[in-house]
Amino acid sequence: MTEIKKGVIEGFYGIPWTFEQRYSMINFLSDINMNQYIYAPKDDPYHNVKWRDLYPDNKLNELEKLAKLAQRKNINFVWAIHPGQNLIDFSDYKNEIERIYKKYEQLHNIGIKSFALCMDDVDQNKAYEQREYHLQLVKNILNFISDFENRELLFVHPWYNQSWIDDKACSYFDLFKNIKNLKIMWTGYDVVAPLRYDANEEFIKLANQKPNIWFNWPVNDYKRDQIFMEVFEFFDSRSLNFDSFLINPMNQAELSKLSIFQINEYLINPSNYKAIEVFKKGLSYLDKDVADDLYLIADSFFGSDIYNREENKKYLEDSRIAAAFKARDYEKIIYLIDQKLEAIDNYESNYSNKNLYNEVISFFTSLKYLLKAAKCAINKDYYKAADFYNKSKECKVRIYKEFSLDEIEDRVVKTSSVLEEIYKKLMESKEDL
Repeated sequence: MTEIKKGVIEGFYGIPWTFEQRYSMINFLSDINMNQYIYAPKDDPYHNVKWRDLYPDNKLNELEKLAKLAQRKNINFVWAIHPGQNLIDFSDYKNEIERIYKKYEQLHNIGIKSFALCMDDVDQNKAYEQREYHLQLVKNILNFISDFENRELLFVHPWYNQSWIDDKACSYFDLFKNIKNLKIMWTGYDVVAPLRYDANEEFIKLANQKPNIWFNWPVNDYKRDQIFMEVFEFFDSRSLNFDSFLINPMNQAELSKLSIFQINEYLINPSNYKAIEVFKKGLSYLDKDVADDLYLIADSFFGSDIYNREENKKYLEDSRIAAAFKARDYEKIIYLIDQKLEAIDNYESNYSNKNLYNEVISFFTSLKYLLKAAKCAINKDYYKAADFYNKSKECKVRIYKEFSLDEIEDRVVKTSSVLEEIYKKLMESKEDL
């Protein structure tokens, strides 16, 4: 069996990771025996809107250090260019392709040996009209990198998921069949979707190759005010019908390691993968001394679109509290709330992973106030309940505003939708308690 290429694609919108976060991620991938790091941050202008410009020395030096680390750690570091949003001018193709060559050459000269081309999230009608130019672009790049150490080109094209497949998509796919060293990416049956065997089989029919999965979990750029601490159970088969599996993470690099850890365990041995055992191992990997506390806290942070679309999931958002509320067992709700509050306090007192703490603390603090608000509402202390609830809305996370490259916003965080609903119902139905 050929070893699956597996790792991370830093492909999200929002504040890009820092050099230190990327350095840490490469070390982490090596530690768990993953082997791929795709550099494609949507809000690195030199990857995206300023793709024509060479990197300045300070940014180039960072990429060189990352490439050298990856080489030492046996990680394939792939740099991607995205000439699709600040769209390549095919009427000036000779000059445009030379700019791409110079960019690849600049990066190859510092030790980057693998490359990718992203044409995702572009206007599909225009892409269809320009499909022959896209084909020419791909073939020219493949020819240019044919003397590089890695001759393969990873390609993300405009029809990268099953829900968008139509006649135009089929015609586009046909153009790129059977091109040597071209590896095409695929997100599955939708943009953000659980892993589905049949969707991958559909890709194989379309492309005449196995897909290279771009898995949009735990990415949170579509819910920038949330974090995800979910159990990985978002698959319907233990047979792996893909060539590579690349995970698009959250803006929170350290917390993303929990999801990456779980997927890696699934890929190592899918037939024996036990979701909750692996989840606990992942928490322990992140911060061993507070792993039990993180486990109690985690199910208040189930809310990704993949979680919402998985019909057969076993592990549900605040399921015990939700069941107790449905049974109107307020004594049990208070017990479960106190359990979570104690876990948050223990975490704050005993954590050792500072990077993780910095990423989650505003979310955990907001959750703490929401838990206290619900508890006070059950105890009919409505004034204090409202005060705690308002405090939960004072906790914020720093983000780039949507559709902006650099406009910063401090946005109120969101935590458990279950607890939000319980609190609001309690406050609306005070006389029922």
